[in-house]
Amino acid sequence: MAGRGVTRREVLDLSAKLFAVHGYRSTSLEVVAEQLGVTRQALYYHFKSKSEILGALYEEQMTKLESAVAAVAADPAVPAQDRFVRMLEAHVAVTVANADLVVVLLHERPEIAKLKELRSVKRRRDYARSFTEAYAAGVAAGVLLPMDPWMAVNTLISATNGVSWWHHVEGGSGARAAEVGERLTTLLAGGFLMPATAERRTRRAPRSHAA
Repeated sequence: MAGRGVTRREVLDLSAKLFAVHGYRSTSLEVVAEQLGVTRQALYYHFKSKSEILGALYEEQMTKLESAVAAVAADPAVPAQDRFVRMLEAHVAVTVANADLVVVLLHERPEIAKLKELRSVKRRRDYARSFTEAYAAGVAAGVLLPMDPWMAVNTLISATNGVSWWHHVEGGSGARAAEVGERLTTLLAGGFLMPATAERRTRRAPRSHAA
């Protein structure tokens, strides 16, 4: 064991799985090293502490999300009225493909916030803002419901992030992940009630009154 090296990629992939299953606080560097079949010193070549691993996982996932969504937002072939849905599809695709990692980042948000160099709060806010701008454009085009973009965006992103708690790609099948992502986006975009049922519910809904 003493002579075996380990790659940064191996450390990050295993750490994401262990953090997702056992929790960040309950997973020591000794456990990571033991599972990899290397010494703890071998881990130090890439990471000096467990918090550095967590920070690297956050940086990696946010970069994937930002890149995927930015590519859609900058694509001239995507009409402005379609941009929000396509951006949400990109977010879902990355989330489904990295379920273990997303679980860690959602559950360990307080720990991540302590890593000031990541500027995680601002980064998440900027990421959400790109969606609110696209949502507002969709409302202006008459294709999205006229509601507060910030509320709509945070509700939808929270819903898509939730897939990470229950979905795991079976046997590494990319097709399975794609199928889940497509169905989730369809559900969020169209709602879960049949149109006629939704219309009846809207007519029955009590009006809110100011106190």
